[in-house]
Amino acid sequence: MDNQPRVSVIIPVRDDPRLARCLEALGRQTYPADRVEILVADNGSAASVEDLCAPWPEVRVVSQPSGGSYAARNAAVLASRGTVLAFTDADCVPEPTWLQEVVAAIGTGAGVVAGLVAVYAKDDRRPHPVEAHELVHAFPQAVYVDRGGACVTANMATTRAVFEATGPFRPELYSGADIEWSQRANVRGARTVYCEAAVVHHPARDSYQALNSKLRRVIVGRHERDRLDGATGAAPWPSPRSLVPPLGALRRARAPQLLTPRARAAFVVGEVYHRYAAAWYVLALALRTRRPHGRGRARDADHTRR
Repeated sequence: MDNQPRVSVIIPVRDDPRLARCLEALGRQTYPADRVEILVADNGSAASVEDLCAPWPEVRVVSQPSGGSYAARNAAVLASRGTVLAFTDADCVPEPTWLQEVVAAIGTGAGVVAGLVAVYAKDDRRPHPVEAHELVHAFPQAVYVDRGGACVTANMATTRAVFEATGPFRPELYSGADIEWSQRANVRGARTVYCEAAVVHHPARDSYQALNSKLRRVIVGRHERDRLDGATGAAPWPSPRSLVPPLGALRRARAPQLLTPRARAAFVVGEVYHRYAAAWYVLALALRTRRPHGRGRARDADHTRR
């Protein structure tokens, strides 16, 4: 129907072949295809993104090789034509009704829509400890919305008017620029709504190396945001609570996402590892920012996207 808004789907990518599954899922949307444009923002891939997108001639590729995934998203927004902007990631698989649901939520007056990010493991009956941890904890969009109207770009939608009024993502942030942007939009009066019916599926991280990379990025990103907002001190020390064994893991191991005794045991292991790995990276950053010349940007941060 011609009165339905045109939607621009924004997907940043850097050397991720899982983009093909994402594009396949977008091809199955119930929202009218003639009201949708898909922009893939190439953030410096070594392999040809144009070749990967060739089976979908309707997809436009925008090149933004520097500045990180948030700069790539900004570039794609500038090149887009839709009145609704829907964000997801190359490793996500949207449900067929995803766009239909986010447009319906915007139609009720939402300025920002935070959809459900459904995390899955390679084998949910035998998950790696990191996968088990993420099945329970990763991407709690409803919690983010309740705590200040935040959400992540794995599953976020807004209008062009709200995006332009709020301003672009801050590309200088290593991590969390989506959280910062959505909170900034709320401060400017755009209401964030959690929409459980708008679903994208996201793979859980499945190794300690992947979790370590995330922790480094998130912890450095928080410190960078504080600095950009005017804080001048060194990064904080780990809190006393972060050094206490996570005894609550035994209770949380009864979460419905954990289907087997093996999965529950893996979760407890993952919870313990996450607690002390996070404390280690907080400590390392605190020490680094207290060294001479250490209050500047942490050069060894992981600059990759979520």
